[in-house]
Amino acid sequence: MHEVIKQHQWRKSELIKRGFAYYQRKKQLVLAARLPESVAPMEIHYPMETVIAESGDVICFDPGSETRPTLLDYDHWSVKMNIFLQTYRDWDEALNPTPSEAHLLERGCKPYYKSIGVWARLLQAPTWIQSLESPEPMLIPEGMWLAVGPEGEPWHIENEKFRQRYIIED
Repeated sequence: MHEVIKQHQWRKSELIKRGFAYYQRKKQLVLAARLPESVAPMEIHYPMETVIAESGDVICFDPGSETRPTLLDYDHWSVKMNIFLQTYRDWDEALNPTPSEAHLLERGCKPYYKSIGVWARLLQAPTWIQSLESPEPMLIPEGMWLAVGPEGEPWHIENEKFRQRYIIED
């Protein structure tokens, strides 16, 4: 079996040795709401995996530019409450909502932004990880980003989305 990268309290020197760099987050509006007990657990299906969001987790939504029929038709992801409290802040700018933002706000979401960056590396080879929300380890393909959150939790993100959300100095 190959090494599986799991949650771990990483030291900065370990991350650097493994090829990670720190990337600051661009300030972007995220609309979010806690997952109620009445609909938990909730499966979130991605092209490469299915994750399980539990009651109390925060579901974050990217409002995008178009109004979608339902909440779950928006790009969304789950964040454990303790990690959300460490990494997201209330939106602190005037908000003149677009139709898609208004749609999410009307359905109980509140405006936030991710306030901290992330340690990450662009994968040059497939890599096994065990994320907090995934029931089994999964193989992340080359070309995706492997990120490590504030609790040492590994997660992955597509190259295009990473570049949209984080500042990359070329």
